[in-house]
Amino acid sequence: MLPVVLILFFSTQPTTSAEETSLSIDAGPAPAITSLIAGKQNALLTKPDFSNHAALLSTLYQSNENQLLWLGENRSESNIDQALTILGNAGSDGLDPKDYDAEVLKVNLQMALSIPQTAVHELAEFDTALSISLLRFANDLHHGRVNPQKLSYPTPFGSKTAIDVASLIKQAIDNQGLEKLPQQLQPKLKQYGQLKQILAAYRKAPADANYQPLIFQKSLRPGETYPQLAELHRRLIALGALPEYDPANSPKKRYDHELQEGVINFQRENGLKADAIIGPETAARLNQSLAQKILQIELAMERLRWLPDNIAGPMIIVNIPAFQLWAFNSPDDTDILNMKVIVGKALKNQTPVLFEEMKYLEFMPYWNIPRSIMDKEILPKLYNDFGYLQSQDIELVQRYASDNAGSWDTVFDDIRRGRVRARQRPGKKNPLGKVKFIFPNKEDVYLHDTSAHSLFSRSRRDFSHGCVRVAEAEKLAEFVLNNQPESSWDVAAIQEAMSGSKTRRVTLKKPIPVLFFYSTTFVDHNNQIHFYRDIYEQDAALEKALGKIPGSGDSSLLTAKTTTPS
Repeated sequence: MLPVVLILFFSTQPTTSAEETSLSIDAGPAPAITSLIAGKQNALLTKPDFSNHAALLSTLYQSNENQLLWLGENRSESNIDQALTILGNAGSDGLDPKDYDAEVLKVNLQMALSIPQTAVHELAEFDTALSISLLRFANDLHHGRVNPQKLSYPTPFGSKTAIDVASLIKQAIDNQGLEKLPQQLQPKLKQYGQLKQILAAYRKAPADANYQPLIFQKSLRPGETYPQLAELHRRLIALGALPEYDPANSPKKRYDHELQEGVINFQRENGLKADAIIGPETAARLNQSLAQKILQIELAMERLRWLPDNIAGPMIIVNIPAFQLWAFNSPDDTDILNMKVIVGKALKNQTPVLFEEMKYLEFMPYWNIPRSIMDKEILPKLYNDFGYLQSQDIELVQRYASDNAGSWDTVFDDIRRGRVRARQRPGKKNPLGKVKFIFPNKEDVYLHDTSAHSLFSRSRRDFSHGCVRVAEAEKLAEFVLNNQPESSWDVAAIQEAMSGSKTRRVTLKKPIPVLFFYSTTFVDHNNQIHFYRDIYEQDAALEKALGKIPGSGDSSLLTAKTTTPS
């Protein structure tokens, strides 16, 4: 039907005598191209309005003297084929070929190639349609499809330097090198390349045609019977948690040691408690379909497009839903520092995404208690026990002059009115532990040690008020201070500072970038992919912005950053 529609469309365009003159064979396609770009509409596209890319489209055609780029007299069918192949392969980068009319343009290609050179309007329409689709693809691949600021991300995200896409496309056409264009546009981050490879493997995996959900009436524990043991065995093999062989050759009667090992491997990969018990969370992960995992990878790739390409090292990265920290000297570093972290409590005290520079650290720090914690948590305890502050090594520091002094009523009034602030002295009871790492930010969060290390044994670790607690503060301090020029800090000096009684601030001569990121899919330095819980429901928000949830697309969230650099 599409070729027929195209013929009907081409044959029914109203043309005035003035237009016939301006679009005559002597004038060539330039007036038709100019007029079409000025109108910012192309009826051959699923989304005809290309206002967001009109300026860049104009720049692209001006670089070719407003002549046809694809269907001119010296047309290169190789260039057209390469352009359509790029659009058709958009899925390899976690994008949707339908967004770039890949199939529509491909179906109509032969019809377009048969259009005579005298039909300048029809030629201009197909020519610009292919160019618009390529520009849309380039924008989405380089900058991302969603504006992160619309999802409350701070400005460092999505502030990638503009790339001269018009020049890249023109050079690629001239040099018959369009196949290299995606490589030039995609994020240069190692993580992106790893996810892209794994996505390709997942897309080649057998479809879930015979997918059967595993139904658990209660938690399955070692040694118990279970009616779907054979299906559980097959699922663990398919997920790579057990070696591949036919479970039918050795049917299971109980949840035995072999299956337990597979479940433990699966739990570790998915950031779950590796106890071999299949509870509700493990069951939900085991029932996650291949399509759901592919979507999760696509969302992770979208977020990576919001980051600058020049991420090098040294650097500290916290992946919030993974409850993990990585510190490295370079992206290709084989000796990466990795440790568990505790992040802000889900949906209540969320740890924010941010990209800042660490300026200093403090050994044996005071904890300046936030006003919200003082009002909600400490004041009620103080009402019931006047000795609470002293028992917790908390002192009150006068901020403003008080009219009265001496009574507890005055103390309470000063606290409520903010005339005094509370701080906890360094020591064993201080929740910041023995060191904190400061990177000034408007959310006033930071990395710090903790006095409650037992929580690191939990698989889900969202317990804080927003700051990030680190499991191995001494090792992180060593990483930070070893990356300072002419540093005299060694392990012994760090241990001494962490066992002293006085607060000691160390200003960094060379600030270290700190990235708090949110990705429920992550590939580690062993090229092993991990899937995590969407604890802050940010995957759901991104799915909605991308229109993955039917009827949820919001065009105001989409990016339009493919501009020519000044």
